[in-house]
Amino acid sequence: MELYAIEASGIKKGFDGIPVLKDVSFSLKRGEVHAIVGQNGAGKSTLVKLLNGFHGRDGGEVLLFGKPCRFTTPKEAQAEGIAMVYQDLSLVPTLSVADNIFLAGGGERGAIISNRDRVRRAAPLLAMLGVDLDPNCEVGRLSVGQQQFVEIAKALAQNARILVLDEPTASLSNNEINELFKVIATLKGQGMSIIYITHYLSDIMRVCDAVTVLRDGHTVLATNTSNTSVEALVEAMLGSKGDTSLSWPRSGAAVDALPLLELDGVSNSQLHDISLKVMPGQVVGLAGLLGSGRTEILEAIYGLTPIQGGEIRINGEPVRIRSPKQAIALGINMVPEERRSQGLVLDFSVADNMLMAAYDRLSQGLSLDKPKGDAMVRAQIKSLGVKTSGPEQSVRFLSGGNQQKVVIGKCLSTEAKVLLLDDPTFGIDIHAKYEIMKIVDSYVAAGNGAIFVSSEYAEVASFCDLIYVVNKGRIVACLEGRRMNEETLLAAVQ
Repeated sequence: MELYAIEASGIKKGFDGIPVLKDVSFSLKRGEVHAIVGQNGAGKSTLVKLLNGFHGRDGGEVLLFGKPCRFTTPKEAQAEGIAMVYQDLSLVPTLSVADNIFLAGGGERGAIISNRDRVRRAAPLLAMLGVDLDPNCEVGRLSVGQQQFVEIAKALAQNARILVLDEPTASLSNNEINELFKVIATLKGQGMSIIYITHYLSDIMRVCDAVTVLRDGHTVLATNTSNTSVEALVEAMLGSKGDTSLSWPRSGAAVDALPLLELDGVSNSQLHDISLKVMPGQVVGLAGLLGSGRTEILEAIYGLTPIQGGEIRINGEPVRIRSPKQAIALGINMVPEERRSQGLVLDFSVADNMLMAAYDRLSQGLSLDKPKGDAMVRAQIKSLGVKTSGPEQSVRFLSGGNQQKVVIGKCLSTEAKVLLLDDPTFGIDIHAKYEIMKIVDSYVAAGNGAIFVSSEYAEVASFCDLIYVVNKGRIVACLEGRRMNEETLLAAVQ
């Protein structure tokens, strides 16, 4: 029997004349869980999209179970047993769980599956994942974590021999992560080969047999996880030993300063008596488990959901914010959790995305001040360190970290005094995380304020001056960030 499920060597791929994969080699054994890691832009997603037929390669060779292959579509790859679970879920929210699981078929020789049969066949897949979900439930009613399980079940329904998981734990609770790892172990025991892409390096040491590190389009390390460490992986990703124990010294707010933003007893259907303050020069953290109400607080401030009680004050003055447009006019802007679907228009240019919220500031009667806009964009690209071929490049082809910088640039173009940051470092690599946090740190140093939500408690503990712990739509504790660490904060949110 062939030892390897996939053998890829000398892989090359570029977009718009810009090389992304320059010389990548990757081997996946049968029944192995193999991680692919690297900074954003290193080529991880491009490699797996090439393996499953989403992209065509410019050079190199790929063997699938010992036979040369070149897929032109994901459907061709799926027919040969490669199933892909993308970081950006591909579910239809108005369809049921069972309908989504068998959206790509699943009947023999393309036969149509009846509704009753879809429900019957979905149940054991969900049970194998340890998920208590009604197959008839509409997917749009599920949490993000539950939707992730449906996506994985959908991939398993295709009788995959190779399963590609792109950031599978990013939206899951600790219990769901543990259940997922049990499922991965079961699949591995059945001989399935799994490619595991993640930015959570500790996950790799728990669940993966081997790891390949990409840097700048090259394979720089391929080893068994038993022979490496998190520190060694970070060094390989960055090209040198990085300082992972970052500190963010800030001077405290003036004693007589007014809060830039204050919530006093804010309530709605999801929030109960929320009170907090954001002072000039301060990063305020919101810590809580998935579904605790962190995002809902930001949405209430930004006018996405109406408040039914309490008061919001800006610079000490009560305000009513009924829409994001009003929030922006009052000096508040938001970096949303889903940057690709909520923060960007992917087929628009870097310039168009950065300026779309600031056109009223560039208008001259019925026309726009194009020179002023161009100057703003170029200044933002330089100050934020956006890696792009130019202002006219489509945002779609930027790495995740650079896409996030464009979203932040869009917010800064409105001259916001308070930034609402909903998991701004989600799905980006260590180096890009540091760059994003450095941008926010410089922003508050200028006398502005920020509310920072992150799924990584170590980030919240090290980066925030003050941390509000959120549980079931309530603030249950207020902690001084500089005295916190990941372990104590994790205990506080339970």
